[in-house]
Amino acid sequence: VQSVVLFILYSIILSGVALRWNPKHHPKSGTVIGGGDGRLILQHMCHLNCLVFLTRTSVVGLTGLPQPNPKCTEQQHFPVSFANALKFVMGRGFPPHACGDLIYSGHVGCTLISMAVLHRHGFMRNRLTSSLIWLIAAIGIYFTISCRSHYSVDVMLAFYFGYFLPEWYYNRSDERVGGAVSRWIGSLEVRPADLRLPHYEDINDCDEKQVDSPRYPATISV
Repeated sequence: VQSVVLFILYSIILSGVALRWNPKHHPKSGTVIGGGDGRLILQHMCHLNCLVFLTRTSVVGLTGLPQPNPKCTEQQHFPVSFANALKFVMGRGFPPHACGDLIYSGHVGCTLISMAVLHRHGFMRNRLTSSLIWLIAAIGIYFTISCRSHYSVDVMLAFYFGYFLPEWYYNRSDERVGGAVSRWIGSLEVRPADLRLPHYEDINDCDEKQVDSPRYPATISV
């Protein structure tokens, strides 16, 4: 269930990426007046997911905890080789099933990261759509615990990381925080303003409106 929820959220984001990939340009100045932030949405999703996997990797390998799922009992109480562990994780169909990678819950972390991206880029402006998407996310989080995939503490820690990682990232993406990391993130991102057509003169047009990410909230509105 958790993987299905993530698939739905990723599909919504990628649909928005496709629909907003090509920018609409002002006929006189060549500046972007609509769309064009599909690349930025895709980058935000990938960068934040990388932060989730990086932070999980740094803590999962430190301490191995007993898996609450009974299917993992034999794997945890008998010595196994790396080849046996790989076969157990990757050889039982898709999605892969692992034992012991508990702190913190990657499914919940990625779910909250997806919600942050959806909020950031205006997918949640409609109240009905927002409620439906949050319901889907809540179902995925509930089944993470009810299916005994994780302990409650794993889910609670995922909430902390799922909130503060986007906050940390977007503060640097929007240059609210200076430093080398902020400059590096800025150099990676492709914003709609960067897609301006060449060979256009600067025209001060009061009716012209550029589309850029700072008009969206920094992260999940809580």
